[in-house]
Amino acid sequence: MSAPSPTAPSTVARLAAQAARLEAATAAATTQLVTALPGLGTEEATAALVVAVPIPVRGTARFLEELAEHLATHPQALTSGSSLCPPVLLRLAQVLHESGHPVVRPSCAHCRTVRADLRQLRPEGRLCATCDAKSRRATCARCHREGVHITARRQEGGICSACYQKDPARREECAECGELQNPVVRRDDGRGLCKSCWKRPTHTCVTCGKSAVAALIDADGAVCHLCYNRHRRPRRPCGRCGELKRIACNARDGQPDLCDGCYRGPENICSVCGRLRPSASNKHGQPMCGTCYARHRTGEPCARCSRTKPITTRWPMGPVCNSCYTAVLRSPAACSRCGTDQPLIARDAHGSGVCGPCVGFDADYTCAQCDRTGNPHSHGRCAFCVLAERVDLLLAGADGTVAPQLEPLAAALAAVPAPFQAIQWIRESPNSSLLARLAAEDRPLSHELLDELPPSRNQRYIRQLLVHTGILEARNEDLERIPGWLEHELADKPVAHANLARPFLHWFLLRRARQRAAVRRYPASADRDLRRRVSVALELLAWIDQRELTLEDLTQEHIDDWITGGTSQRRYLVRYFLNWTTSRQLTRKLTVPSIPQQEPQTLLDEDDRWELLQRCLADDALPLVVRAAGAITLLFGPSTERLCNLTPAHLQRGDQHTHLMLGRHPVLLPPRLAGLLQQLADEPQSVPRALFTQATPGPPLLFAGLVPGKPISTHAMTQKLNRHGISVRAARNSALAALATDLPSPILADLTGMHRHTAIRWVTYAQRDWAEYLAARAEEQGRGVHE
Repeated sequence: MSAPSPTAPSTVARLAAQAARLEAATAAATTQLVTALPGLGTEEATAALVVAVPIPVRGTARFLEELAEHLATHPQALTSGSSLCPPVLLRLAQVLHESGHPVVRPSCAHCRTVRADLRQLRPEGRLCATCDAKSRRATCARCHREGVHITARRQEGGICSACYQKDPARREECAECGELQNPVVRRDDGRGLCKSCWKRPTHTCVTCGKSAVAALIDADGAVCHLCYNRHRRPRRPCGRCGELKRIACNARDGQPDLCDGCYRGPENICSVCGRLRPSASNKHGQPMCGTCYARHRTGEPCARCSRTKPITTRWPMGPVCNSCYTAVLRSPAACSRCGTDQPLIARDAHGSGVCGPCVGFDADYTCAQCDRTGNPHSHGRCAFCVLAERVDLLLAGADGTVAPQLEPLAAALAAVPAPFQAIQWIRESPNSSLLARLAAEDRPLSHELLDELPPSRNQRYIRQLLVHTGILEARNEDLERIPGWLEHELADKPVAHANLARPFLHWFLLRRARQRAAVRRYPASADRDLRRRVSVALELLAWIDQRELTLEDLTQEHIDDWITGGTSQRRYLVRYFLNWTTSRQLTRKLTVPSIPQQEPQTLLDEDDRWELLQRCLADDALPLVVRAAGAITLLFGPSTERLCNLTPAHLQRGDQHTHLMLGRHPVLLPPRLAGLLQQLADEPQSVPRALFTQATPGPPLLFAGLVPGKPISTHAMTQKLNRHGISVRAARNSALAALATDLPSPILADLTGMHRHTAIRWVTYAQRDWAEYLAARAEEQGRGVHE
């Protein structure tokens, strides 16, 4: 049911009368104030009133009228220091005193403390809270506690607050629940309602569209408390941070005005968690911190998801929780009645979604800037318009405009399918901070400019984002970023070590790696192996310096001692450095023993393997990425690197069958696995947190990662499969062992893409294992025949 229209004749007349009364009261108070202080100008007096007079939702004129009447009756009220005055005079005297005008601030009639919150008026004058509490403390006539605050008077005497709340004379039967409770409001028939049963009337907020209790009703309509605090509440300079913000606590007791961010509230021991924290009173009058309040909020069944949760708003479909409220507003669809795309906040008799205007619910979720419905963000605009504005601010240069070079990136950021996520990324991500710093420098973006930055995840992300949007040319980043890493590593190393490490990397390791990368069908992540080889070489050079040796002095005994002194097999990688030094005649011929080839240690039982495969193909509860990647691994055993770099182009769909290209020749896919891969190829948004997956053209990926244009990392894929019970190493070993049992090594290498020497080792291992199995079985059968 919608709220009555605020533009009715009675409402308009009432608002006009309130405005006229406020104008007259302001003029009268200003006149009396200028008369009392001749040195005060009219404009300055009006400004002092704006700061001094509290501005609640209603009642401003009443405060000003009371001030004007008191100044007319007591012309010396601002210079006498008398506390027999209205409360507004206390605040006004403080404002004028801080501005340097000759006024005397009223003080407490008992302790003479000058304060702006002398709230209790007595015949002798106003009292501060401390003196008022002391004057009210006595012995309760019912519980006989001494020194308690007296809340009410009864025939037997004064009673404390606890006894007052339990007073049987105050309790009566609630008109709704029938329990004996203290009434907080009365209905038209005179019967009272308890605090739990009384519900404040709700109105439709003209700003956010929620149905909530109105904090303000003006000519534009009703405004809820949240929107009033955000957009309508007056701003003043905060006394702590100095910014123009909403004031949560007015100045008092020497403490300045505090905004919402600086004010922490009174600290009490929370009745739930027992910690001393800023707290407010709950419905039972007990202190409760904000965390416990949010955790213990009472809820009711949501009309959309049927879960009992705290209610955010009430739509024609019923009460709606915050999750459903967000989901409906961010996914507008065609209304079953009018056919327009709107947030469907109602339902018809058949359960179909209906928009608000079709059911007479006055809630407009149309963007005031682009007329797009749904996705409301702030100030009447949708999230897409806000995102476009934030993108322009993010990429603006020194002249305030976006450079032509960055326009493709700006278009890609503004066109992401998840605008709220992109806005949060711009506001909080360190990647966006680095991007804004680069844009503000007004230097052309290039790989060389990014290489000047310290190596970091943020630098790599921004580089790939610029490549993905076409601003920078693509390069083999796994190899090209290693020189920058080396320079960072050599910052604290001796010059002699640097003079050896640089040519070793550039003229030996990188040259060979680039040659291999040029002929590979799949990109290879060689950066980790290359960094390890360089790091081991630097460790050997440091070890040589510690023993006061040179490269010419190295013998085989030295190398053996250094390798055996390590705790892992990592030092065996020094063979690459020694081969290079030997070829340059820097060292004599030295031999590094090879690590013996190890046979696979972890294998799955065939029954377990087929059970996992059936789960991947049939269990809809598993994520689609896990099902597809797990099934490929359990069937064909490709390397994780090869698996992650698969694209829809590797799928060859025919009239009846679908094949997958893992090596030189395609392999036939089971129908269920083909369906999973086809579904994965048709749904590029398989990574919900990947913002820029669709930012630019390029080869799509079956297993997209969070970095734009890059597949999921091998480590992330391994972790994802392991979390769902699929051990990648064991599954791959079992699949390759099964294939090697049935296929010759050349065919195994062509189908899976592995090296022929690796295929020979797998076939040798499988045939030996198979021969031992056949021999044992023949022996067992022969034993049975003789018996």
